[in-house]
Amino acid sequence: MNTGQSLLTLGALMLITITILNFNRTMNNIDSTLDYNRFRLEALSVMTSHVEQASQYFFDEASTDTTSQKLLTDFANPNQLGFEANDSSEVDDLDDLNGVVVSDTGRSGVIYNVLYEVDYVTLSGNTVTKVASRQYHKQVTLKVYDTYDPPLIFTEQSGTKLRDTLNVSFVISYWFYN
Repeated sequence: MNTGQSLLTLGALMLITITILNFNRTMNNIDSTLDYNRFRLEALSVMTSHVEQASQYFFDEASTDTTSQKLLTDFANPNQLGFEANDSSEVDDLDDLNGVVVSDTGRSGVIYNVLYEVDYVTLSGNTVTKVASRQYHKQVTLKVYDTYDPPLIFTEQSGTKLRDTLNVSFVISYWFYN
């Protein structure tokens, strides 16, 4: 082999090496993106399950008696949302969920924490406003996050993974039909 053929062979080897490295880097990025989306989708599924479960509870302890309409004064005090003394740490109405953190496992075995927040709200047009008084509407906010380090649900800023939280809020209202 002469010098021209050696240089051509060396150039071809460098070209194939660069191609293989780029292919491996691309495959690694695709795997990371798939994992990222898989964990977000799984957390979203866990959140949906908890939204469905929360919507099954009574509006308030007072509303378990369905024979008469309830006045605002019958409902739990806004600063006492959470477990009542007679609940024995068992959720029986919506406001018992306030401040509760539930650990739930997705199909992949990843443990997600679900934080519940319950507040009274007023509704005016398209606006939902938290208030410090009893109302016929409660807003339930669910926050889902993982506890792993590095986080599985994250946003990236300047090359650093920052823990992210999935949030959803929905309003449940008290209705009485006679």
